[in-house]
Amino acid sequence: MGTRLLSRSAVALISVTILLAACAAPTAGSTPQVVRVYATSAAAPWLGTVYDCATPSTVVRLVDPRSAELQLRLGAPAQMDGAAYQIGADDLLAVVHPETGVGSLTVQQIRQLFSGQVTDWKEVGGANLPVQVWTFSSGEDIQVVFNQVALHGEPVTSLARLAVSAQAMSDAVGANPGSVGFLPRRWKAGNVREALVISSVPVLALAKSDLNGDLRELISCLQSRK
Repeated sequence: MGTRLLSRSAVALISVTILLAACAAPTAGSTPQVVRVYATSAAAPWLGTVYDCATPSTVVRLVDPRSAELQLRLGAPAQMDGAAYQIGADDLLAVVHPETGVGSLTVQQIRQLFSGQVTDWKEVGGANLPVQVWTFSSGEDIQVVFNQVALHGEPVTSLARLAVSAQAMSDAVGANPGSVGFLPRRWKAGNVREALVISSVPVLALAKSDLNGDLRELISCLQSRK
């Protein structure tokens, strides 16, 4: 059974979050607002709800979080300017290619695989097949969470391959026999097998503390649908 990610900073941020008033209907003749949003690849599935809640406002997705009014991510950042509102949660999964021959893994085995202590699947009861580890860049929200809840500070093997997005991770693990990686449940698709639920992770919307009315209503709607 996985554990729920409850870092001290995340607890503090989420515990003060309140469900704001329900989304108000737009006033007739009001001018639609533009909401600039940034989402990490792991949190991208929540953009659909943002688009729904922002109506009739226009949502513009940015590639640079520094210019965004709203940021979507998994887990709390180390440093933040503003407030965090939990809008959902997702399971962090360890995923493998079916040809690894393993049905499930323990957290200890995940640590051994990603640190390079285990290099062949037969060492953990699987096929006689070399282990191919896939990770994200160190600054990605999902990589930060994985390091905290699965590796507990142990370094990832230098032989690990880099996935540039959650979609790329899903594609890589599903296409390469012997592969192991990790994904949010909402990104699990295709030829990948779930090997372990590592943790339940909060999905957060980060915003500046001085919310205007439109952004306040948007966050209220997002929270009401979590």
